[in-house]
Amino acid sequence: MVRFISFLFLVLLSTAGLSQSADCEQTLNQASAEFDAGRFYNLPGILKPCLDNGFSKEQKVRSYLLLTQSYLILNDPIAAENSYLQLLTADPEFVTNPSRDPVDVYYLSKKFTTTPVFTPSFRAGINTSLPRTIYSINTIASPTNDENVYKIGYQLGGALDWNLNERWSICFGLGYSRRLFKVNLSNADAGMKNTFIEKQDWIDIPVFVKYSDDSGRVRPFVYAGISANLLLGAKLSAEAIDFNSPSTGVQQVSQGPDVPITYKRNFFNRSVVIGGGAKYKVAKNFLFVDVRYLMGLNNIAKNTYTDSNGQFDKLLADYPYASDLFRLDNLSFTIGYIKPLYDPRKRKPAVAGILQKLGLKKSRKK
Repeated sequence: MVRFISFLFLVLLSTAGLSQSADCEQTLNQASAEFDAGRFYNLPGILKPCLDNGFSKEQKVRSYLLLTQSYLILNDPIAAENSYLQLLTADPEFVTNPSRDPVDVYYLSKKFTTTPVFTPSFRAGINTSLPRTIYSINTIASPTNDENVYKIGYQLGGALDWNLNERWSICFGLGYSRRLFKVNLSNADAGMKNTFIEKQDWIDIPVFVKYSDDSGRVRPFVYAGISANLLLGAKLSAEAIDFNSPSTGVQQVSQGPDVPITYKRNFFNRSVVIGGGAKYKVAKNFLFVDVRYLMGLNNIAKNTYTDSNGQFDKLLADYPYASDLFRLDNLSFTIGYIKPLYDPRKRKPAVAGILQKLGLKKSRKK
């Protein structure tokens, strides 16, 4: 019985909604007929009940467009602008078309923009890192061959775009990144082969300028800037193989747990940021893919031969291990989600708007 009553209640609500929608469509048709007959003053009163409660988004757009045209004909530019602003509030992505809409409405629309002032985004993905040696350090007298091997890490984070206009924006990011790289060292004279995998935890704070396409379902973008990179921690996984074992034909393998080596790395680092990708429109939001390259600007290694207490580092004796002086580059691939915060508003004069954005022009007091 309870299920039947609930079902009946839902049916009644659905029927009432359909009835109200039909009534409002009839109201909109009546307003269109009044407009065609030249009775423009009647339109606000006819449309008000359904504008307050009843119109769908599409019906609101049609209604405010009708009111905008009426006020322009009645030479009431303030009311026309208010109506068009209400239209953009109902549908921030509405764009006038000169082949479809009256020319005066088309030119009025150029006074407005819905471009978000700020646009947040969120991302996650994978990365790989590559050390760039500045100065090589060898703990063995004879030459040692070294080989860098790519390892896969991951990252996640977000960004906030400050949109200067529809295409240009200044972006501020914040993200966490786990980066890994592997180095194989071999020395035939010494009869050894060592493998080192370094695992690092980073906080990245990029700032960059971005240029984006502003139309179409797929919109490419490119950007460039700088980044502060904070190295929170680093661990070393090491394995040493000694081919000169006393037992003939037996290799001696030394391997231990991960060793913290944060004391051998600089905390504050810098890099150049370049990247690009494309965003794909889904309803009012976007999904995007992004490829980013961080080119390290400074050496991240320190305390080559000493531990955190300034004593001789036992890593030299155990493996042996001494870090080269190096910069670290990083290539990442991410996917993400963009949520535009639309802000329908009247455009400011170009020069005054730029000056005000830069804080060089004070707003007038009313």
